[in-house]
Amino acid sequence: MNRKILAIGAHPDDIELGCGGTLKKHILEKDEVFILIASLGEKSGNSVVRKKEALSSTELMGANKVFFLNLPDTMIKHDGVTVGLLDKYVSEIEPHIIYVHSMKDYHQDHVAISVSALSASRHMKNSVFYYESPSTTIEFKPTAYNDITNVFNCKLACIKQYTSQRKKDYMEKESIIGLAKSRGSVIGVKYAEAFEVARLFNW
Repeated sequence: MNRKILAIGAHPDDIELGCGGTLKKHILEKDEVFILIASLGEKSGNSVVRKKEALSSTELMGANKVFFLNLPDTMIKHDGVTVGLLDKYVSEIEPHIIYVHSMKDYHQDHVAISVSALSASRHMKNSVFYYESPSTTIEFKPTAYNDITNVFNCKLACIKQYTSQRKKDYMEKESIIGLAKSRGSVIGVKYAEAFEVARLFNW
């Protein structure tokens, strides 16, 4: 049976940076991949443009469906409203695996979405993995690594769709390659993505 995968990000481009390669591998394995973006990142650009970039990226990736919660950028809270919205999609999709921000992050939106996603999946029998972002703190301690060497070019191509963000340091190709190489060196491969394990279900 093909698995259902849910990737949750606070802003457009978070998911591609954190676990874009892993998601592409799921897609190639015929898993169903759903993308859930909490805000349109309007504090860092035009919301209409950023939504179009997200749709272009996820289409290139081959994701099954993309959902937008339209929560306010930089003001996302871990409360009943956010948990309720996430709970709706978690209940409908019933994912086998959830990928979401680490709680060890300097950006308040990332932390709020991470905690809310864990709350929303409290009754689910699934695995939850925390991905890293450019604002992840030094306390991020990955214990799971995924070889993305064969899909790394696709990850780069998806990130490249976010042209409105291209001037940001963390969007530089060299930065993305450097992190992937560093994580890959841990497991002896060219490129990898790293995760913290929040919950591992069904060994």
